[in-house]
Amino acid sequence: MDIILYNIIVGFLSLILGYFFGSIPTGIIIGKVFFHRDPRQEGSKNSGGTNVGRLFGKKIGLLCIILDMIKTVIPLIIVWSIIKFSSLNQVLVDNFGSGLWNNGVLYIYLAPLGAMVGHCYPVFAKFNGGKAVAAIAGFVLATSWLLSVVGLAVFFIVLKIKKYVSLGSMVTIVVVTLVAWIMVIVKYFGPVSFANFGMYGWGDYVVAGFEYAGVMTFGAALLIYRHRTNIKRLANHEESKIKWLS
Repeated sequence: MDIILYNIIVGFLSLILGYFFGSIPTGIIIGKVFFHRDPRQEGSKNSGGTNVGRLFGKKIGLLCIILDMIKTVIPLIIVWSIIKFSSLNQVLVDNFGSGLWNNGVLYIYLAPLGAMVGHCYPVFAKFNGGKAVAAIAGFVLATSWLLSVVGLAVFFIVLKIKKYVSLGSMVTIVVVTLVAWIMVIVKYFGPVSFANFGMYGWGDYVVAGFEYAGVMTFGAALLIYRHRTNIKRLANHEESKIKWLS
């Protein structure tokens, strides 16, 4: 078995770990256990925090969002911890002359990517889940202070002006993804003083460019695809507006 196959296995396991964490149907569990209702059968028929909040109250919706964010962060931390603190990479180097590709950075991000997919298509809930907003928010908040600040600012500005959560989510992910790619450009083509990608994140999570921006791009595409019905309602002026932000 060569080093390429080992890297493929590590990447696959990271993706699967994230997927199963992401598949935990938080909104459905909350709805059925505490309210004896399934959010997939009411409102927008979605198990994400926005619909859960509309059905069961803002505090419950916020709780759902926080839990959905956490289930993205946990697999990221698990994979990061294994790569950082275990001897896995050194064992591969000793046996094959090389270790994990780019020191395993890609595999750290494959875990939350898997969680995004699991959140939208949970194996534990007949592949009918949320719309990736909380999953991506958890990933961003756990990795980059810069993208967190940009994302929160854009989201609440759009929400304040337009009153559409769906529109705010889509505009935010597009802007945040563009900023992630700008960070890549700065890393490779900007001043030397800005070349340390880690300066944009919490500690050493954000340590490489293309891997991080690539995951953000995938997340953006997934989120927008999951909001395709919202896009139709927005175009037809049928989307529900929030009432709590004036």
